Amino acid sequence: MILHDEADIANASRSARSDVSAAQAWYALFIFILLYSISYVDRLILSLLAPAIGTQLAISDTEMGILLGLGFGVIYALIGLPLAHIIDRHRRIPLVVAGVSLWSICTVASGFAPDFMWLMILRAGVAIGEAVLSPAAISLIADLFPREKRTLPTALYTGAGAVMYSGSYIAGGAAVQLATALSGPLDMMSWRLTIIIVGIPGLLLAPLLYFTVREPARTGNVRDDQYATAAQAAAYLSRERALYGFLLLANAAVGMGNFAVAAWTPTLLMRGHGMNAAQVGYSFGAIGLISSVIGVATWPTVVKFWTSHGRRDALVTVFGTTLTASWLCFVTVGLTRSSTILLMAVGLGMFFSAAMGVLVPLLIQLVTPSRMRARIMALYLASANLVGLAFGPSMAAFMAEHFYSGRFAIGHGLATLVLAAGPVATLSIWTIRGPYRRALDRAELIDAPR
Repeated sequence: MILHDEADIANASRSARSDVSAAQAWYALFIFILLYSISYVDRLILSLLAPAIGTQLAISDTEMGILLGLGFGVIYALIGLPLAHIIDRHRRIPLVVAGVSLWSICTVASGFAPDFMWLMILRAGVAIGEAVLSPAAISLIADLFPREKRTLPTALYTGAGAVMYSGSYIAGGAAVQLATALSGPLDMMSWRLTIIIVGIPGLLLAPLLYFTVREPARTGNVRDDQYATAAQAAAYLSRERALYGFLLLANAAVGMGNFAVAAWTPTLLMRGHGMNAAQVGYSFGAIGLISSVIGVATWPTVVKFWTSHGRRDALVTVFGTTLTASWLCFVTVGLTRSSTILLMAVGLGMFFSAAMGVLVPLLIQLVTPSRMRARIMALYLASANLVGLAFGPSMAAFMAEHFYSGRFAIGHGLATLVLAAGPVATLSIWTIRGPYRRALDRAELIDAPR
């Protein structure tokens, strides 16, 4: 049985998980992880293709930075909150299907873009489609699994983002090789064919999700209904402004550096160290992938162990420590002239930054009422994208072009940006320790099945 509207979901709440078996829950999680993984490939593929696109379409580094960041991030951030409001009130599976279809179509169409403006328009379409996925998925996972069993599935889903942050470059490198082999027979530029190839999987997974994944009943305490309207949500955010305000500030600040590193390290390796696109995809992607997988497995385990030994703010403490270590590593990425040291710094930085990808969504699930989860997740993503993704890549490129010169200029721009934003993120995270403990106490008192 598929629940057809919000009334059906409310009526089913007394038997919240009886209509979805454990096997169905894990299957749904698997589909969400696949979708989240390919979303990163579609989002980041331009980073690997930036030199080729810039040369053919006469796009400068600053303009490419806008495509990689501002053109995607602003739309993603601005559309995310109204979409999350809809997600918190209506069926989520059809909304995810629509989002996946939209971003995949726009990705494929980007392979035919004739100029900068059309790439901007299509990147906006990708952003709108992808803005649906994580708020809906985090909300769905919380309803598919009981509270005491949410840590692992949440970590697996969010860990896919941390892993694909760099692992997408491996998929991109493979797509580049395939496109290069096919470009001659198909009489098409290899960069265009690469974008088309990476857009196709989403078009296949969207109908699979619609026909095989069932909408779960919403779970949580009946008091969650008080957050159903926009005014009630605003009142909740005002009450918890210390917790969410500094969390979002930290996320925005560290996101500027992280997105800039992801966007421009491939170009730095190609310009500064003489690698080609496929080599960069495999080396940068493989090191980041291995490091992220280890980090995704490590940090939730550390938090769980420390919490079980009486440290109530273990999640925030681990988050603050790893965040600081990650941006120190990324400064090294921008400053070193050694490709070996650069790749080692990438690996360590990705290992530490994996904590952010898995711990913040877990924090949101642990302390946020059911009817607010998608909106808080959307605000979290908005802070990363409206500030971090929108300005990080473009600011790094701007500083590189205007204040530095030579083949390592983009690296110096990266390092300058990270040094400016990193300390702000660290101080903000240490500020939320008290508010987090208090919010966790309240959530544990009221969180019970309907």
